[in-house]
Amino acid sequence: MKIFEFSFNAKKRKDRFFEVFFYEPKSPKKKPKGSLYVVGELKNALEFNATFLKQLSETIQKEYYSSSLKGATLALKAALKAANHFLAQESKKGNVDWLGNLNLAVLLFITVQEKKTMFHLAKTGTIKVSLVRHGMAVNIGKNLEASSKQPGKVFGNLVSGTLMPNDSVTAATQEIFDVVSKE
Repeated sequence: MKIFEFSFNAKKRKDRFFEVFFYEPKSPKKKPKGSLYVVGELKNALEFNATFLKQLSETIQKEYYSSSLKGATLALKAALKAANHFLAQESKKGNVDWLGNLNLAVLLFITVQEKKTMFHLAKTGTIKVSLVRHGMAVNIGKNLEASSKQPGKVFGNLVSGTLMPNDSVTAATQEIFDVVSKE
């Protein structure tokens, strides 16, 4: 599997944070758990939330890779539950700056065979995740929404599938997606 990251911010603003986090386990014991990506944008944010995306990403990563649950799907669901708990705690502390401003995709890629890779996706907000296969792009996160509208419970469902050789998965903010889709 080839990984390529390209990010740009043509209109850099002090109230918007965008980050990509990549976790590839080094130990042979954790290698079968795959590669975890967290792509996030926090809009209309105050300066004190500059590390918010990193904290949320680390919560997901630590819970996922430390989970003793069998199977990637169950471990990822546990990690998303921990992320929901983190967000609920932030709300209880009075940090509601992220509500309605968090756009985040959690992507997990697991190589099962030499030319077979499984993927799992969870997302919140307007971030777009597309699968490009044979020149056609499909928004794989289109119908992915949290099952609950409770504050702090933003991750609910997962999308899972198998990647074929030459498939591409892209994550884009709504702003970038709008610019690219016009072309």
